[in-house]
Amino acid sequence: MRTVLGYVLNMLPYMLLMTPLYLLVRWGYRRLLCQNFLTNWYHEAGLLLFVLFLTGLASQTIIPKLEFSEAGVHLMGYGGPLRINLIPFRIFFDSLREVGNGNALYVLISLVGNIGIFVPVGFFFALLWHKKRFLRALFGGAGISLFIELCQLPMSRATDIDDLILNTLGALFGYILYSWLKKIAPSFISRFEI
Repeated sequence: MRTVLGYVLNMLPYMLLMTPLYLLVRWGYRRLLCQNFLTNWYHEAGLLLFVLFLTGLASQTIIPKLEFSEAGVHLMGYGGPLRINLIPFRIFFDSLREVGNGNALYVLISLVGNIGIFVPVGFFFALLWHKKRFLRALFGGAGISLFIELCQLPMSRATDIDDLILNTLGALFGYILYSWLKKIAPSFISRFEI
């Protein structure tokens, strides 16, 4: 639980910085470009939460960190060796090995974390756009994950096909969560539709 809280706390400054920028851009878009803009407060709040979540996700995966030292300021995470895994499902063997070595945290972060972090992606795609919800959730999750993995190539982070598979599975679970909520609370879910 401490690990999840650490990630959330690391995401929070980026999300807070994005809030006024997003509100300004959204206001300008509505005011200047779209005079006949159909929306409601629920949809706008959901869209804001989705953008803030994506900002937080980017802060933990692709936004470079600055490091300040006596030698100056430089970007952390660049210049290391490329680490690429193109072997599907290798993570399961790595997880078994790490559990055998007493490192259950590896499974939590690598397996459960890669699925869980994309549940909101699938959920928000299904919630906020009413056409082809399943396809949007599935391909939206896969597309965002692929974008992250490609952006990580020049960074000293691992680019992994298993991350793409698990992230897409997480987006699928997000769609399932949306479908479940639509059945038990249809009037609440319908408020986000425009």
